[in-house]
Amino acid sequence: MFLIDTSVWIGVFRDRTGVVRQSLEAIIKDESIFLNRFTQMELLQGCRDEREWTLLETYLQEQDYIESTPNTWVAAARIYYDLQAPWVNG
Repeated sequence: MFLIDTSVWIGVFRDRTGVVRQSLEAIIKDESIFLNRFTQMELLQGCRDEREWTLLETYLQEQDYIESTPNTWVAAARIYYDLQAPWVNG
């Protein structure tokens, strides 16, 4: 399972050569991919015009989402804190 960040999606959508998409597909293989609603919001707010908005909104409606709970954000902060703590505290 992969939860793909907004910055990765932007790279895929902007790449006219298809190289970025192919690289991502090679990494993902047959694994499931998910987005979160924050990524959905970030991608939509970056649309250049109505045509792009409509196209992207339609695409995003078909994707699978991981829905957060109040504890999701605390757990994510804890993971981040634990991973950086040795450098900050030591």
